Amino acid sequence: MAPKAWIMTHLRELVRFPASGFSAGPVAEDIYEWQATLLGPPHSPYEGGIFFISIHFPPDYPFKPPMVLWKTPILHPNIDQPRVFHPLLVTATWKVGTMVKELLQALHDMLLHPKVEEEDNYIADVARMCVLEPEWFKKKARLMTEQHAMN
Repeated sequence: MAPKAWIMTHLRELVRFPASGFSAGPVAEDIYEWQATLLGPPHSPYEGGIFFISIHFPPDYPFKPPMVLWKTPILHPNIDQPRVFHPLLVTATWKVGTMVKELLQALHDMLLHPKVEEEDNYIADVARMCVLEPEWFKKKARLMTEQHAMN
């Protein structure tokens, strides 16, 4: 199947079975460029926030993962704006059958459960704060959410 056909399959899935915590779709007429919106999960420092992400599908998709860029400022150990670290986005661990909906669900879940192991984060200081000073992390992450994702 050609990349465009794979991408259209993802789009149909999102339209037919919308999720409550996120949405996504093409930007204008370019099927390879998408914008996604993630809602901050309840009971997290990101609750009530709206976070924007861009998704670019490479020409050799689905054999390579899409490039995901985080657009909204956020305090999170796995997000060094605009870069996002998640195992699903690493070429070595990418699985051809991964649906965009699964990827967005994984990113949404990551807001509730940050990956703080040394090999799983971009920002070591924030990961340490999550582990050693969780209340301070939540307070700072909440403040950043209020400033940048709740307008």
